[in-house]
Order: sequence, then structure tokens, then C-alpha cells
Amino acid sequence: MRNVIILVALLFLSGCATNNASNDASQCVGVMTTTEAYGHMDPARFTIQILAISEERDVRGYISEIKGQDPIWVNWKRSRGQNWYAVIYGDFATKDEAKSVIDGLSSSIRQQGPFVRSFADVQSDQKTDVFRMR
Repeated sequence: MRNVIILVALLFLSGCATNNASNDASQCVGVMTTTEAYGHMDPARFTIQILAISEERDVRGYISEIKGQDPIWVNWKRSRGQNWYAVIYGDFATKDEAKSVIDGLSSSIRQQGPFVRSFADVQSDQKTDVFRMR
């Protein structure tokens, strides 16, 4: 029950639970499993894990700093008795392309230590709920 409450709270805080037609592109466009979110992605392509944090209230602030139209996902899971939210950003053909995007992120995001991950790696993490933010 606690996980359901936390999930609903994250949806509300991120704008996913609203029916407001004025939601902008940073609002949630879907809640799904890891397979539903990433199963169609080419495992040879790359993405960026912007950060992983334990406070869902901080997620929206970081997402609002990410410019552009590339997709953003928030992976939610419980590990060692604590909730974790990982912000995943973009779909890039090469590791170098993803690294160059990291260089263009705001300094506050770069301070969080974003790193490149393959979609094969992201797809292997089956114990998460995924929120597609745009």
C-alpha cells in the first residue's frame, strides 16, 4: 500500500495525475513497465542517466532544467529499504554523441555526475516502474 501511495504522490508532483489541458511538454505522458518503456529501443544505442535521488520532490526541478525535445524517463524502484528515482534522458546513436550532450547540460545537472548507459543496460533493469515525462 505504501508503494501505491508513493507512486501516486510522484505522479501528482510530476503533473502525471492531472487532467489539466495546459500541461506542457515536461509533463508525464505515460506510466509503464521497463519492458513497455524501453523494450522497443535499440539495445546498441545510448542514453544518459542524469542522476539518481531518493527524494521524488526533487525530480521535477532537475527535469525542468533539461532543454530540448529528447525523451525523459524517470525510473522508480525500492532498494535497500529506500525509494530511488533515476532520471534517464535521450536516445543517442553513439556513446560519443551522448557524452557531448552531457557537456551541454546545465552546471547544476553536470554536478550530479550524469553518465552514459546503453539501452541494453537500461533494459536489463526489470524491477522498476517507469514514467515517461516527454
